[in-house]
Amino acid sequence: MNRKLVEKVEILILNEEDAVRIAELEQAVFPDPWSLKSLQETLVQRQYVNLGAWKDGNLVGYLLFSYVLDEGEIVRVAVAPEMRRAGVATALLLELEQLCEEMQIGKVMLDVREHNEAARAFYLANGFKQDGVRKNFYGNPPEDAVLMSRCSGKQMAGLSAVPTRN
Repeated sequence: MNRKLVEKVEILILNEEDAVRIAELEQAVFPDPWSLKSLQETLVQRQYVNLGAWKDGNLVGYLLFSYVLDEGEIVRVAVAPEMRRAGVATALLLELEQLCEEMQIGKVMLDVREHNEAARAFYLANGFKQDGVRKNFYGNPPEDAVLMSRCSGKQMAGLSAVPTRN
């Protein structure tokens, strides 16, 4: 991992004004991008924590997380292709872990496309375990979802509260 590059990434809470930038990143990363309207609706939901990774004023990654009581789900994670393997997703996950500690969220779940081996390896390396498979969950192209989860709770030293983007 290129630590020097990661040091220049700032993690901030996303807001509705960031929807267009998120939509642009969605188009670059996913075969089934969310619409601008869906992103705008997600960004104003009270049950969501939405984190953005910024470098030189540009959104280079984001993580959308929904929660109810003491459980949450990583709904979407994206990193700009030119910033992959530079620690951006790790930085987002570390900030999420800190927020889960503060919010007393004990379990984090997610699903990932079966053939997305890089993402699956990333989550396994970060303490997630495979819980099962949801058949034909994804469309465009059709694919199974691998269900993963991990328990939260370990302290992540050195992380501060995530500021809101101005």
